[in-house]
Amino acid sequence: MNDRWYDYFWTNPGAGTPPGLAFGLFTTAHLVFLAVMAILATVIVLVYRAESGARRRAMRLTLGITVFALEALREAGYFFSGHYTAAILPLHLCAIASLCVFVDSIRPNSWCRAYLYALGAWGPVCAMVFADWSTQPWFNIYTWQGFLIHGCMWAYILAILVSGEYRPSLRDLWKAVVIMVAAIGLSLLVNHYWNTNFWFLNTGSPGSPLEPIQKLAGPWYIPVLILLLGLIWTVLYLPWSRRKAGPTAPALPAPQHGAQTPDASGPPGEDNDSPSDRRSSPPPTRPGSETASTWPESR
Repeated sequence: MNDRWYDYFWTNPGAGTPPGLAFGLFTTAHLVFLAVMAILATVIVLVYRAESGARRRAMRLTLGITVFALEALREAGYFFSGHYTAAILPLHLCAIASLCVFVDSIRPNSWCRAYLYALGAWGPVCAMVFADWSTQPWFNIYTWQGFLIHGCMWAYILAILVSGEYRPSLRDLWKAVVIMVAAIGLSLLVNHYWNTNFWFLNTGSPGSPLEPIQKLAGPWYIPVLILLLGLIWTVLYLPWSRRKAGPTAPALPAPQHGAQTPDASGPPGEDNDSPSDRRSSPPPTRPGSETASTWPESR
């Protein structure tokens, strides 16, 4: 019997699917998925920007809970289908980003937002463009989960950026680095003992730019990745570091010697000094006297 496109909707990727049903990279199905995620993110960002206060908080919570639920359902699906392995642990860059989205949606903080901008602003996009789940059928719950969770993460960071709620700062980059180093340190242990490939530290993701980079870099693969990450961060943070705080009022020109400064209380040429100025000004000196007389101060 021939396999039909709808026969594998609930099939776990660990069970394997016929190669002929894979949606593949940059196929019509893949491009449609990318277009749908771009439209979804645009709508979320525009609606979020138009809202304020409690409505924005509700949208953040909705996105955070959605992302967390999608990741939890993926983990549960692998576990209850009997296909759970160490490779399914939520240790990848985007898995950490999904946790940051969930935490930040409940309690906004600079730690999660620094990570989401430094790594989450481009990581989910790369994950969708070079999807390592492209070997699955397009009509599959795990395929949809993969695109939807990355699209929601991308929409979240764009929403808080475009709305002006978050302004990236190079001074907060170290917080993202701390989270990243902690996740990579744990991933190195798991990669070593269970032969996994978290953060693609052992092997570049097939079909992504990491694959040719690894072939060209050879033993310098990790140092080259660090250099590329530094370049990405330079591009991300340079526009914010060069942005001015805002316009300043122009300085008034200094009055010329002997010229009268016009005042709003009267026309030019008249004595428009305030009472305080009159009290503080010395009286005219009588001819022939050496000291100025003192005027009584009026209250």
